[in-house]
Amino acid sequence: MGSSASQWVLRPGRLEDHAVFARLFLELGVDDPPPPEPVWAAELARRSLFAEGPQGIGAYAVTETLGDFGFVVQLVVAPSERGQGLGRRMMTHLAEHLRAQGCTRWVLNVKRDNAPALALYTSLGMRPAREATTLRVTRAHLAALPAASPDGAVVPVTLEDCGALTEAFGMIPGKLVGFAASDSHRLLGLVDLQAPARRWLGMMDLRSGPLVYPFFAASPAQARTLLEDAFGRLGAGVSALNVSVTDDASLVRLLREAGAQTRLETLELRGSLVDAAP
Repeated sequence: MGSSASQWVLRPGRLEDHAVFARLFLELGVDDPPPPEPVWAAELARRSLFAEGPQGIGAYAVTETLGDFGFVVQLVVAPSERGQGLGRRMMTHLAEHLRAQGCTRWVLNVKRDNAPALALYTSLGMRPAREATTLRVTRAHLAALPAASPDGAVVPVTLEDCGALTEAFGMIPGKLVGFAASDSHRLLGLVDLQAPARRWLGMMDLRSGPLVYPFFAASPAQARTLLEDAFGRLGAGVSALNVSVTDDASLVRLLREAGAQTRLETLELRGSLVDAAP
């Protein structure tokens, strides 16, 4: 039986919250394991919010400020507390927090089939802006793609590259800068060797799991170049990658036809914070 809304105290995350964070993280229903304690301590705890009640922790959220955008990285309500208004209270509090940080818009990702969450977020003025499909891709699946492109070289992404990559692939401004500065991310870009000035043909972020997110490629051949490079960097012990493909139906179709399994389908929702009513 859930607690009433008045019984919840919303407080910042603490280092000692990792165990309950890791337990609730599993409710996201993703393949990736919970971030380990060092990542929690270094990157997530200071950006988290917990709802604590008489029976313990009922929900948590992690946010990030990206200039004009506030990014709700995660929001999880414990199964026993759902349907009690706690998610709305968390979102209302997050909206106030992000507005105080100077944000006028916010963004989050949600499973396409999570009807209750979609109803909550759309009631707060958020609308679908992009879609992504996460596929479990093996080395064998890559053989179904066009031959790897000889036109590009995979190079590490620097902070100075983030602006051009953000513009090239329509990402939220500031998102890549945060990834580039984080030890748990490995950003790599595919650069056109034939262009007189640096031109980006694709990019990927290798994370633990192993997860490749975000992932963008200008063509299926360039996607193969990137993914072959990812497998090469991770070594023979890694037989499959979870690759999150954004707004690229043709690549998703090719990989599915090759046998890649769909693991997750998500929508990116965006909205104006000024319209977020309690």
